[in-house]
This record gives sequence, C-alpha cells and structure tokens, in this order.
Amino acid sequence: MLHAVLIDDEYNGLRSLELLIKKFVPEIKVVAQTTDPAEGVELINNYRPDIVFLDINMPSLNGFEVLEKLEHKNFNLIFTTAHQEYAVAAIKKSATDYLLKPIDSEELLNAVQRIQKRKDEKLMYPDIQSTLKEIVGFNNLRVPLPSKDSIEYVTPSMIIYVEANSNGAKIQLTNMMVLEVSKSLKEYESILCKEGLHFIRIHNSFVININYVTRYVKEGVGYVVLQGNKRIPVSKNKKDEFLSHLKLSDDGFN
Repeated sequence: MLHAVLIDDEYNGLRSLELLIKKFVPEIKVVAQTTDPAEGVELINNYRPDIVFLDINMPSLNGFEVLEKLEHKNFNLIFTTAHQEYAVAAIKKSATDYLLKPIDSEELLNAVQRIQKRKDEKLMYPDIQSTLKEIVGFNNLRVPLPSKDSIEYVTPSMIIYVEANSNGAKIQLTNMMVLEVSKSLKEYESILCKEGLHFIRIHNSFVININYVTRYVKEGVGYVVLQGNKRIPVSKNKKDEFLSHLKLSDDGFN
C-alpha cells in the first residue's frame, strides 16, 4: 500500500482526485489532504508519505514554494495543474510527474505505475532540489532585446512573434510595443525554440509564440493569424512541423 497526501487549494479538486484514486488506484491510501498549502507542509513532514499530489497554482503558497519549505523530501511527487506552463518542461526533465486538470484516470494510473516501478526496482526518490533548480531556471528566463539606446529584458510569454529585418529583428510584444533589435532572428530562434517555451519558426522570416495563434487558414500553403490580427505565412517546409507542434493534423483545422 502506498500512502499519499493531497494538496489543492480547491476543495472540488481534492474531492475529484480522491474519488479517482479510490476507483482506479486502490493500492493508494490517502492519509491526509488539505486546501491550505501551509498546512500541507506540516502534513508532508508529519506523515512522510510515499506520494504527494501537489497543485501548482495556489494563491498563498504555490506548489514550488511548498517544496522549498519542506524538511522531509523523500517522496514521489506528482504535480497537478490546470495550465501548460513553462515549468512543465522542467518537471518533465526530472523524475517527478505531472497531471493536467481535469485529471484523466488513465494518466493517473500511468503516473502511479511509474512510481510503483521505481519502487520495485528500488530506485531512489526523485531529487526534489534538482527539480526546483530546473523550474527556477525556466521561470527566471529573461530574453534580452538590445536596441541602439538600451537593452530591454522580457519574459518569453510577453513575445508574440519575432520578424527578421535587414538590421536584425523586429519583436512584437503583448503590450503592443514593437521593438527593433540588433540580434538576428536565428539568435532568437536558439533562445526561444526550446521545449516548454512554445515558440516555433514557421517561415524564414518569422518565429512565433504558438500561444497567440488564433487561427490557421489553409489557403495555398497556409498562414496563421496571431493575436492583433497579424497574418504570417507558413513555409511549405515548415507546415508539417508547425501542425505537429500544435498536436493537430491539417484535417483537424477549420
């Protein structure tokens, strides 16, 4: 029997997860649960569970801050989140797991089976400290935007697209600012087109943030419409990669 602690600031989230565990993974016993992340720190330290199901987005303390406050860190960790965040890429690099809400029973079962396998193989618990370092690195990423007079630093989520020009690149930000920068499109491609950052080069002249794609039009080779009604063509040799990046097929678009 694996003992588990559940932490989620929403009662409905806790109740739903508890019912899924009882129905689909009866080998887990929920020994404690709470909607208060500060109390969650005490529960983990006191119960020393085999598994912690931990919500990421909580108002008083987020999931990462809960981990930083723990004394006891020898457990299997499963994050739960309603958002595809940058941190997810860091989580995927560690031995921890994550479940997207609403939690799917099959995904829950798979996550628990991976934990059981590690236990059967007598593997060490995931290194929580290493996971936190990876996450902090992603969350603290700032992209430099050097112009003639200054260097602006922005988070990747503030960038809608990067467009090549003769002097470097032009960058459209979410605050409606357009900055002319001295770095090339290729340099920004190397910074932004990484797992977890949701950027892709869809044309020789454009790198886009797929979170701001509002429409894909299949006219000719095709083009995307971004937030602000910016139309950007999709190169023929980038089309399959772009559609794959969105986890959609061409036939799935309307």
